[in-house]
Amino acid sequence: MRRTIAPVLAAACLVSCDQAPIRKTTEKLEAFDVQEPDSAPATAAAGLQIAYSYTVSYVFDRPTVAKVQGDQLTLCRRLGNARCLVVRSTLHAPGVGGDAAAAGVATVDEAMLLVDARLATQFNRRLDALAKAGGARLSERESTAEDVTRQVIDANAKVRAKQALAERLLTIIRSAKGNVGELVQAERAYATTQEELDAARQEQASLAQRVAMSPVTINYFYNDPPESRGVILKSLRSAGDTLANSLAAMIAVIVAALPWLAVGGGLWLLVRRIARKRGWRRPRWGRKASGDMSPPTGG
Repeated sequence: MRRTIAPVLAAACLVSCDQAPIRKTTEKLEAFDVQEPDSAPATAAAGLQIAYSYTVSYVFDRPTVAKVQGDQLTLCRRLGNARCLVVRSTLHAPGVGGDAAAAGVATVDEAMLLVDARLATQFNRRLDALAKAGGARLSERESTAEDVTRQVIDANAKVRAKQALAERLLTIIRSAKGNVGELVQAERAYATTQEELDAARQEQASLAQRVAMSPVTINYFYNDPPESRGVILKSLRSAGDTLANSLAAMIAVIVAALPWLAVGGGLWLLVRRIARKRGWRRPRWGRKASGDMSPPTGG
């Protein structure tokens, strides 16, 4: 029995110790126009595993972008999560980003979708139709294809090798033949192999997901006023802010002075009332010019 267990444990050790990464032979293919017929079925039939990705940018007026983005996301959701999934979407509220636009900084919203690769070409055409109906114009379009065939083959082979080794180790453990040390070593090797098998399956599933679902990134640019017009608008806003600040300062001074004006007015009225009761009169300064400074007499 030791002759049977030893080779299996040695093989498990060699496979477990082999931590060399999968050879990367990924090749970036030339970008192509997404308006071309979908080539995903043809490549699948030929045994090629191609991961497609798409990026499209539209230029919108701010009042219309919200409706167009809503229609495009609704189109995706109607297909169901198995064929189209909204990963992320952003949309600024109306009026947000105006300062950045006036300063010459481009503002953009976006949506990130995962679309069934077999529907990607038709789906992109529907996106264009919805954008055009909303008054947008196409700014940029990009599409890439990545050949992951070698990675898929390596991942599949790794899964098969790990699975076969795990089954052989499990058979040895269940047979309960051999000494205790060999059985303990077999259990440890099985646990390690099972972990590596799970990792290989995750890699296999990730590659399958990349081939089956294509990411579609939609950029929404705003049709903001030209730079010269933006400078004028910025100057007008600055003048308005200055006027508003001046009015605010004036109001603050008036409000701060009101209590003192009330106190001063009250004191002035009190002194005037006392002066009337006591018969005080203001001096006739006109007599100063003639040199007569004596107060008037009663006679």
